[in-house]
Amino acid sequence: MLPDPLSPIAPARVRVLLLPLGRIRRSRFLGFVERLKLENVIRLGDVSPDGRPNRTMFSPLAFPTGRIIYDLSASLPPQSQLALSPFELFREPLMILGIVDSTELGCGSNVSIDDGGGDVGEEERGTPEERDFRCLLQEMEDVREQFPKALVHQMLFFDYKKGGALPELPDGMIAVPSLEQSKTTTMKTIMCDLSSLLLSEMTSFAKSLQALYTIDSPSSSQNVITTNGWSSWASDSPGALSRRNSQALPQAQGLHSGSPGVPVERSHYRMSMPVHLPSASSTYPGPIPGSQPTPPPPSGTRGPPPTSFDQMPSAVSGGPLSNTVTRSSAAGAQRDSSLERVSVQGFGSGSLSERARNKGKGRVGGVVGSLYLHAGRWLDAIREFVESATIARANSDHLWHAKALENILVSLLMLAWEGMDFQIPQVCYPITEKVTSKSAQQTPSSSTTDVQSTRTMSSANRFVSLQNLTALLPDLLNTILNLYNRAANFTGESLPQLPYSETVIRFSKLMAAVHLSNGKLDDDTLARVVLNAHPHNKSKLTSSRVLISPTRIEITAMLFRALPPSAGSNLAIVDHTLILSGICSVLSSLGFHRKKALVMGELISVLIPGLVQARKVGAAEMGVHPAAGLTAWNTVGAGAGALNLGEGDESSGVRELLGALGYAYGVVGSTPGQPNAAQRNGYDPSEVTRDGRVTETNYDDSNEAVVSRALNYGTLRTFGNLNLKMVALGSCISLCEALPDLQGIIYFTTELLRTAGSGVAPGPSGMEAITGISKEEQIRLATNISRTVSAATKLGLKDIDAEYWDDFLVRGVEVVEHHSWKAPVPHAKSELVAAGAIVEKAEKSPFIYNPFLKKPDAAAVERLLTAGESTEFRVILQNPFDFDVVIERISLESDGVKFESEKVKVVLGPYRTQAVSIEGTASTAGSLRVTGCVVKVRDCRERRFPIFKTPWSPERDAKVKRIGLAAAKPPNERPISTASKMKGQRPLGPKPTTLELTVIKEQPVLVVESTSLSQSAMMILEGQTSCFTITLRNLSSSTPADLLLFSFQDSTITQLQAAMSNKDISPTELYELELLFSHKQALSWRQKGGDVEPMILPNQTATFEIEVLGKPGLTSATVQVDYAHLGVPRREIAERFYTRQVVIPVTVTVNASVELVRVDILPFAGDFGWVKREQREQRDQVGVVRESDHSIRDTKTQFRGQEETVETLRQRLERTTDAGGYCLLLLDVWNSWPCPLEIELQVREPTSTSTSLTHPGPPSQNNVDETIWADAYTTTDRLQPGNTSRLVLPLPRVFLQNPHAAIPTLNPANKRQFVVSASKASPDIERANREAFWCREEILKLVRGFWEEEQTGRRGLIELRGIRLNPRMVEAVRVEDVGVEVFIRQSPKGASVRQLGLSKFEVYIDEPVTLTTRIHNRTSQPVHPLLRLQPSLRNQPHNIALDLSKRFAHNGLLQRPLPLLQAGKVMEDEMGIYMLCRGEFEIGVSIEEIRIWQPAAGENRPESGDVGGLRGSGSGAMRGGGGRARADTSALLMDSSVLGEKQRRIWMGRENCVVIVKDRVDDRDGSSDDDDDG
Repeated sequence: MLPDPLSPIAPARVRVLLLPLGRIRRSRFLGFVERLKLENVIRLGDVSPDGRPNRTMFSPLAFPTGRIIYDLSASLPPQSQLALSPFELFREPLMILGIVDSTELGCGSNVSIDDGGGDVGEEERGTPEERDFRCLLQEMEDVREQFPKALVHQMLFFDYKKGGALPELPDGMIAVPSLEQSKTTTMKTIMCDLSSLLLSEMTSFAKSLQALYTIDSPSSSQNVITTNGWSSWASDSPGALSRRNSQALPQAQGLHSGSPGVPVERSHYRMSMPVHLPSASSTYPGPIPGSQPTPPPPSGTRGPPPTSFDQMPSAVSGGPLSNTVTRSSAAGAQRDSSLERVSVQGFGSGSLSERARNKGKGRVGGVVGSLYLHAGRWLDAIREFVESATIARANSDHLWHAKALENILVSLLMLAWEGMDFQIPQVCYPITEKVTSKSAQQTPSSSTTDVQSTRTMSSANRFVSLQNLTALLPDLLNTILNLYNRAANFTGESLPQLPYSETVIRFSKLMAAVHLSNGKLDDDTLARVVLNAHPHNKSKLTSSRVLISPTRIEITAMLFRALPPSAGSNLAIVDHTLILSGICSVLSSLGFHRKKALVMGELISVLIPGLVQARKVGAAEMGVHPAAGLTAWNTVGAGAGALNLGEGDESSGVRELLGALGYAYGVVGSTPGQPNAAQRNGYDPSEVTRDGRVTETNYDDSNEAVVSRALNYGTLRTFGNLNLKMVALGSCISLCEALPDLQGIIYFTTELLRTAGSGVAPGPSGMEAITGISKEEQIRLATNISRTVSAATKLGLKDIDAEYWDDFLVRGVEVVEHHSWKAPVPHAKSELVAAGAIVEKAEKSPFIYNPFLKKPDAAAVERLLTAGESTEFRVILQNPFDFDVVIERISLESDGVKFESEKVKVVLGPYRTQAVSIEGTASTAGSLRVTGCVVKVRDCRERRFPIFKTPWSPERDAKVKRIGLAAAKPPNERPISTASKMKGQRPLGPKPTTLELTVIKEQPVLVVESTSLSQSAMMILEGQTSCFTITLRNLSSSTPADLLLFSFQDSTITQLQAAMSNKDISPTELYELELLFSHKQALSWRQKGGDVEPMILPNQTATFEIEVLGKPGLTSATVQVDYAHLGVPRREIAERFYTRQVVIPVTVTVNASVELVRVDILPFAGDFGWVKREQREQRDQVGVVRESDHSIRDTKTQFRGQEETVETLRQRLERTTDAGGYCLLLLDVWNSWPCPLEIELQVREPTSTSTSLTHPGPPSQNNVDETIWADAYTTTDRLQPGNTSRLVLPLPRVFLQNPHAAIPTLNPANKRQFVVSASKASPDIERANREAFWCREEILKLVRGFWEEEQTGRRGLIELRGIRLNPRMVEAVRVEDVGVEVFIRQSPKGASVRQLGLSKFEVYIDEPVTLTTRIHNRTSQPVHPLLRLQPSLRNQPHNIALDLSKRFAHNGLLQRPLPLLQAGKVMEDEMGIYMLCRGEFEIGVSIEEIRIWQPAAGENRPESGDVGGLRGSGSGAMRGGGGRARADTSALLMDSSVLGEKQRRIWMGRENCVVIVKDRVDDRDGSSDDDDDG
């Protein structure tokens, strides 16, 4: 460790001045100095004593365990410190060593020899080495003349080799071998030899001191040369004393060859010469300052001693330092003459002369004790200091009393450090009573005893001695400082501010060392005090430490006594700086960083005016104006550049000082424990260049480093006051400007902007990004950076760039989609298979998932690039400040495949977020990761910025966990106990994001070359189908498009999907929506060429035809073409491929055409078309024809005005024998188009497959089987605009195998097992709704309609799905499950029966006839029937109609059970009846289910048509693989939860049997009169 100039043991060091001699390089000189500093502590036992008997006063043999501590320095102390000697003898160099580089001898010397009287030719003789050697001797002689007060002057020839071209060194010169040739003890031996020479010279100096009468105290005015010559330490003025040492340089030939006749000056005498008696002209050493000048006494006599207090030297205020050490070389004569200074006036122990004499003796003893202290003779030093302190205390010499006590303390510390026992002298303890009885020469008896006992104490008491010294230390230090303060009350005895402040700082450092060692003075503490070594166990200053004595508060109170007064202080700037720096050092060791910051602020305020003044003086000396630019400073004179820093002229110390100031105030950028600029900016400080700059490769701009800095800055922003931070940084900038330190100006200006900024990544509102300084101040700081960088550039300085002040510059990077084509979309191989299934199975399942219609994931699409294609990136930049930021170049930084980024220049406006477009191209396929941007801001270094996309601001702790400067440290993860379930939470910093991209191989690029639509718009009518064409061109020159997939979107899809997502919608409405969504797609591709897959070759075109269906609500549509280059067949593609899209938007206007207004269904009378072919051939039969004509005539009357329709309808019905199998469908249609339309409606007969329940829905328009419509009934009409027309159609009645089956869903996603109906309707309503649904679906299979516009040829379908059925319509159109018919047959006895209609017969009275009941079971399950017949009189009241006892006779029961009727079977039951009277009878019939059929054990349940909406087909629908019947779980669940419990059913005959009874007479007469009673 380097010696501390303010160390508590600084008075024990020997200052050595090292000077370079001859030609020597700076690096070599510093290397030699370091070799000497390694051996700066010399043990006296290793020093050879001087053999001369008169040089044994400081012999090392007297105390071989002592040590000499050297303070080796290459700079001369300032004059203000040299003037304090001999009061503080350690301030002046006692040894001067000339450092010579032997390797430079013979290479030319920088010194020219010219004495003015010698022969130049003679001097130039000899070899170059000899000439250089003579020059070195001359330089050393000049050094001796320049520094005459040093005790030792010696030359060290480093890297000297014997036997070479170099001359032999004369006696007294020391040769130091090179480092390779040196041994371990070489340098130590040399230092021991120098120490021996120093100790021998100390003897002469001490004897000369003892010959003095007194020594003056240092005064505040130290710029006057005293009579003794102490103020002019390094001068050769006539008032200065000669050299103290007895060394004589070897006389080189031709050097100092003066004649003997020249009188030799007194300064040329050596102290070892015989005593030179004073001549008759010798005068008194000097008059008493402040007294009246008196004539010199006669020869051989002495002047009278002072007889009054005013004549004492100490009574003079501000006078020169008188009666100090004389420079006479005859020490013995001086001592003899001093003994004669006895005044005859006021003789006695209490006289003033005796008091002055005693004070002088004590002062001289104190200085001699200082020599013992330097010589390592600490016991002898204590003895001298005790005697001096005792005398000074007795004579009220407070200043020297305090100095003696201080030196005693230093000696005790040295003894303790050496490990020796000691006893504290009694004089060190404070006294309570003032001793007045002692004489001036009396010494306390305990003093000498204490010192002598120190030699003989046992080592067991060392620990006790250290404890006693520790306990005494606070009182002793306070006593010393109080004595210094008391001395200021006496004129001329006040201690100057510099030594007083340094003494206070040394005491404070000692107290701080004891405090940091927990109040103990142990070996570790002593090593830290003496050798400035680091402590082994560093104390934690975070706790209060109030129980450790001395406390930090007491130490700080003492330390602040060293502060110079703010006004009236005559301290030099160097001394003032030294004092404030020492105070800061102690405060830093105590952990009082904020108090330290206050003192540092004062230090900077002291430095700035001095630097400015020095700059003015330097400018005047260089001949330039102080306000001139730095360029003028750097160019004036040869080698006189102001900024030409050599090796070692680093400003890192100033940076560390200012960094510590910023850390104390919580300046953003000052990291705890890293106060220098290099460490605060995230790079290795060991790699900082010698001029304080950092190379670009040493910066750490990684994500981790930036996040760590953001967390540290965020913590610092919550600490301290912003205004104080601004003031501190302003002071730092002013100091750097005064130096001038361009790098410091830039750095601290940047830190000021960083501190004033918000330090957050603001959100969209931007309210968090508020700057703490005004706009004008921001602009001034930015201009200051620009001006400083420009000045550095003109000076030729490199790498003088600022660090950009906002780490959140880049807020986002995203890929911009090309305006002409879309980015590639990733797909799996299964998606391609699914797309093929859509084309093949479109008729079966329209809800198959189409992956190409799904909107691609935006994040996935943005992560895809195509090799060889230029891609545009959008970079979001932020500037939270109020001035423009000029970005000279910005480019993307990436990892992975080769990526070339464009470099863009941009001007970022003030206080805004701005987007910048940068294009980049990836060369090959692979992975690419965009990690940030490389940005070069003007006047700032080019650096990398991570991407911070999400907003971030530092979170402040809700609880106060730390106080003081500990709160400025970044929070760390707190340890969690094992019993706790919580996890330690690390501070959440900003999250850098990266843009992960995948570069795929080259892909084709398709664009729309043309379409057949004008302005991409078309107009169609509802139900109309129209086509348009699209022509695509492949822009790629080498890649074909071998995969093209067409997908379509229209405006109705979104509405349908929203409606289908409604959970409260009924099943019927859901089915309609799904049917409209699936079977009536608005757009489709009309593919040509069969199964040939389309392909577009490079630079070729292809045309495709698109079909559009007019749907209500269709306003817009898009044609999406997904294309790619696979290069292999589809079955051989890899697991992943990529497609691009071409989207063609189409605007569609759909106008209304023909709308269905009203629907009605009417039942047919059974006699409407009942005319048998054999009856048409026998039209001559009057009765039959009459009845038929009557029936047709009634029908024509009913449909008057539509004779043609009725005739056509009659002709259609004549084709069947049973008109009851039809009903009338009435459709009212309205023409909403402003042109007449031709309407055509068709009804076909049900086929064998259409009579059973199948999956509903119309067939595909392109796959309609027209053969089944060949024999369809067709009706047409011309419908005028705005008119409504009613069309009548004969609709075949339909039979439903399972009318109560669940309404199906077309979407496979909605098909689930065990679904409970959400309908809240009753079972009866639910059954009615389902029955109506299935009837409607069967009707829609049999009916279709078209419209056509003759003028334009447009043709379209009439939408008939608007048909809704009520229960009456359902009853009319549905065929019963069990059909019942009643008719009359002739009896076997030959009774005549004539059939007049389908259910109308004519019989005669009293003739037996057979009443036949035919029962048809159309269901799939057997029925247990119960037959009920109910005859009655027709057209009679109820009470009369049922009175048949005398009118009707029957053979059997009218209500009787019938055998089990199997499924699909027909059963007839006959019963004989007799009509007993004339009239019209009506026989009703009904079949009632006796009980619900249940299959017997082991019997399989017969199949039902559809269960739960799924049609059974074959025997496997309800059976397992082995024929075992499976439980119809869904049917049971449906029956129990929705339709209720299954109950017995009843079926009524559709038409009653009408029997007309006549007499035979009536028949013969042709009369048809009826009996009124019958």
